[in-house]
Amino acid sequence: MSHLFFVTDGQPGAEPRVAWNDSIRWVHWRPTWKQCVPRGFPLKPFAAWWLLHYLRVFANRDYGLLAAYDGETVVHRTCVFPPYFRFPFMAKDDLQFGDIWTAEAYRGRGLARLGVAKALQEHTRTGRRFWYVTDEGNRASIRVAERAGFSLHGRGHRARRLGIRLLGSFVVDAPEPTP
Repeated sequence: MSHLFFVTDGQPGAEPRVAWNDSIRWVHWRPTWKQCVPRGFPLKPFAAWWLLHYLRVFANRDYGLLAAYDGETVVHRTCVFPPYFRFPFMAKDDLQFGDIWTAEAYRGRGLARLGVAKALQEHTRTGRRFWYVTDEGNRASIRVAERAGFSLHGRGHRARRLGIRLLGSFVVDAPEPTP
């Protein structure tokens, strides 16, 4: 399967307008020793990412996520990952937005784009780049990246390491020409 790699420096733009009811609230979650999984989230895979954070496998300490709740129900998440062996193209201070998800009943309202915009706003600093990797055929995800101000960096694939997909990495095969 082919992947697209998008990048931005995170310079803030206008926050997107989205259509939702007033009961949506946003929570910036960061792992603690006492809370390895955000409220309302499953143990898998979030406990594994918590472990990578505390074992310092991630290259910086900015792992976390932005969650949207409608009442007590999780309706959206934007995960924020520092570089680690799966993303060898990233610099030490960069971040990658991934495992972005919106509940089916809330799709098409701009929550994913707003989640990415809020995460950019929270984590932007001089010299930092943000990455967004998606399947080449995922049109909705590609639109989120483009509308959030990301530019196409290149195309690539997911490689296995030692024949194991879980230990694999994302590889940029064909960088886009720089304008």
